[in-house]
Amino acid sequence: MPVAVGERYKRPGMFVDLLAAKIVDIVQSEVLGLGMANIKKVCGIAEAAEALIAAHQAQSPLCTAVNAHLHASISNFLIQENFDDSSEPWMWDLLTGVPRVKDGYLTVLDAPGWGVELNEDETAKHPYGEKNFLRLFEEGWETRKSG
Repeated sequence: MPVAVGERYKRPGMFVDLLAAKIVDIVQSEVLGLGMANIKKVCGIAEAAEALIAAHQAQSPLCTAVNAHLHASISNFLIQENFDDSSEPWMWDLLTGVPRVKDGYLTVLDAPGWGVELNEDETAKHPYGEKNFLRLFEEGWETRKSG
């Protein structure tokens, strides 16, 4: 049974300790917690330990775009987690250029930067609040489809 862990680890050194025992098969590092420079280090640590990468992603379409770039740049990529289709329908209006899952795959964007642009007018319509986030623990969240 493959073992996947790591989304709560905050420093590259923590992954050294985790992988040293050779019991972890898949590293689910979190780009928003580590930053891109550190997550690239984690991918190298995992590769040296013969582990695969499936970066954690349950935050936003921006994280999807960042992870798509990360995964395209490493040799030990396994799979990309993605909750975007369960998000609120208006979420797709906040960023332009977000990669969408099509036939089970994401296309890495070739626009500058992460390939997305913030729509500030739409963002102003949805200020931070208790209603404006994905509630992963509400019954039926996983069956909701966005527009």
